[in-house]
Amino acid sequence: MDSDDEIEESTKWEGSPGTIILINAMEDSSTLNVAHEATCLLIRQYLRSSSSHNVGVCLYGTDQTQTDLNSNNIIDVISMDTPTLAGYNKLRAMDIPSYGKATEYVLSEVLWHCSKIFKDFKKKLSSQTVLILTKLNNPPIKTDQKRTLDRVVNLVGSHTKITFINISSDDYPIDKFYKEMLIDINKSQEYTLPKAVWDPKVIQNMMYQQSHRHLAVAKLSFEIGPGFSIGVGVYSLLRKSNQSYHKTSNIDAKTNEPLTRVTMKTKLTVNPSTSHQDSDDEVSGEPKELPLLDSELLFCQEYGGERIEFTKKEKEEMSNPFGPPMLKLLGFKPTIKLCKEKWFLKTGYFLYPNESIIEGSTVAFKALHKACDEMKTVAICMLCTRANSRPNIVALSPCTRPLDLEIEIGFDVIHIPFAENVRDIPQLDEESENPTIQKKQKDEMNKILNCLLFDYKADMFENPKLQSQYRAIEGKALQETFIEPFVDTTIRKPEVYQVIREDVFEELFGPFGVSSIKRSCNADKSNTKKKIKIEDINETLVQEMIVNKSVEKLTVIQIKNILKERDITFPKSSNKSDLCKLVYENCA
Repeated sequence: MDSDDEIEESTKWEGSPGTIILINAMEDSSTLNVAHEATCLLIRQYLRSSSSHNVGVCLYGTDQTQTDLNSNNIIDVISMDTPTLAGYNKLRAMDIPSYGKATEYVLSEVLWHCSKIFKDFKKKLSSQTVLILTKLNNPPIKTDQKRTLDRVVNLVGSHTKITFINISSDDYPIDKFYKEMLIDINKSQEYTLPKAVWDPKVIQNMMYQQSHRHLAVAKLSFEIGPGFSIGVGVYSLLRKSNQSYHKTSNIDAKTNEPLTRVTMKTKLTVNPSTSHQDSDDEVSGEPKELPLLDSELLFCQEYGGERIEFTKKEKEEMSNPFGPPMLKLLGFKPTIKLCKEKWFLKTGYFLYPNESIIEGSTVAFKALHKACDEMKTVAICMLCTRANSRPNIVALSPCTRPLDLEIEIGFDVIHIPFAENVRDIPQLDEESENPTIQKKQKDEMNKILNCLLFDYKADMFENPKLQSQYRAIEGKALQETFIEPFVDTTIRKPEVYQVIREDVFEELFGPFGVSSIKRSCNADKSNTKKKIKIEDINETLVQEMIVNKSVEKLTVIQIKNILKERDITFPKSSNKSDLCKLVYENCA
């Protein structure tokens, strides 16, 4: 496995995240339908990504009780576990209004129910999150408000994240009780009131962002200078869109039984021959298969037709000659000097301070960010995320709010090439003439470009291939007769092209289809001149073109032939203007 692929390899984290979604059954039917639809979309999203996220769905405030725990007016729709197709079908077919509404609104009971779910869950959880889908204008009964705030303090103290999703079609004043509850949830720090949302897809995205774990690819020591380091976390904000992470298995064509394959690292040992007392015959020992130790495992690399062997320790030293994983500052470079088009095209990272490694790292990190931003510079660093990964040269570009996330400061970690990665592009000996463009054509092209301008966001376009594949698989898995058609978000609406004149567009780019031919960019055929062939060039024509200063009409190859015939040396990398200058100076 190639250790250079740092996206597929991930550090080992203990446990998997756990999320409980609470739906308030005491809301009106329209609000319940929106909450139900958004929850179904979230579970479907986890099914698509084959996530190991543990999700549970509970319905509270009902007239019935369906739970294994000693809780009242609560229905466990989906027990907290990895999402399954059976759980999704159960949630999808559920009619929430049919369960009725409780006589009193008690919120402390459901929070206590969540704490018991987290406590009794057998798997190890890396995080605990509670998402409450409800309006914030109907508080619990008076006798339950004090108990509810106490439950909130206990859950927050046990590192449980509580988030309200305010489902409403319009804005309204939030009740005072929920403001007090938000103070306890945020531990008396500054917070913003949840905005009213009504679109199920927007709610699904909000729940996914709140429940999704943003784990660091690596937590490193950032060495700024001798004896001065800060702690940072390297995050990957993007993930691959392919389905390589999906669990796949091969099945037998006849029996449909899964096929298994076992890879074992073993060696054969032969016991020495043994002799019997009563017989002179020697019986050779049978060979035994024993597991291969790590110290006995060798790696090899073919070089010149031979296999060069080396041990595991030698392989690690070759992969990372810089030692332990770290981020080391090499220097600074002005932003305008580092051409963005030449940056190494590889998925970058996001850099953020980490206080768990070195206390006070945030202060130094903010100072470095402010200095780079004000002085318009980028930091050039050496990055090595793990002990067995290859080092990379990266540029730290200061940024704010990456991908519209609520992050004030940070650095974009952009991979830049080594000297071995850069290719030498040869000089092409081809014609490089500037075509004549009329003002009418230029104005029409500006109109076409202006009508296609739009404000780009990172989440505007969906992958057409991936989304259509999702719908085909889900249609078979859910046995749906009607598969939701996929709308290609990369196709622009026809209305934006109404300002373009058809006749001018035909003149610029047409004709189309089978009858299309290669045509010149110059629309005025009267100004077009026949190209001069190589055999038509003689000494008289060359002198006339020198006098008239029209050597530029010849091609690069023709000018080079003129210079070669007169034994005039010129650099191979010379452009057309330099070649013409040599003709004027030496051939007159």
